[in-house]
Amino acid sequence: MSLSMCLNKKVLIGLGAVAVGLFLFRPGWAVAALPVLILAVCPLSMIFMMRGMKGQGANGASPGSGAKPQAAGTASASEIDRSQQIADLQSELRRLKAINARQDSDPYPPAADRADKNVADPRP
Repeated sequence: MSLSMCLNKKVLIGLGAVAVGLFLFRPGWAVAALPVLILAVCPLSMIFMMRGMKGQGANGASPGSGAKPQAAGTASASEIDRSQQIADLQSELRRLKAINARQDSDPYPPAADRADKNVADPRP
């Protein structure tokens, strides 16, 4: 993980302002607080980045995608695609159930199935 991934500009600016304020108003505390401020940079940056990602996830769009939230009652392309996939899977399931029911009702399975089971052909 690179250092730039860990550091958030807002956190750096905020902690820099705290350090400058401490140095101006309480110089003795600034020396003691400097290691704590340095250690706090990465965890605070990660918290801010996670908050930012959570906000993006609520909209369902990445920051640069230019996607706008859709109006209520309109289906997006992914929802239409998903409903089409569900319909396709349901029709495939119906087809497979019909084949299974036909095989259960047929006392003489196709020749390929008999060859796998080494069963003699009972047909006259």
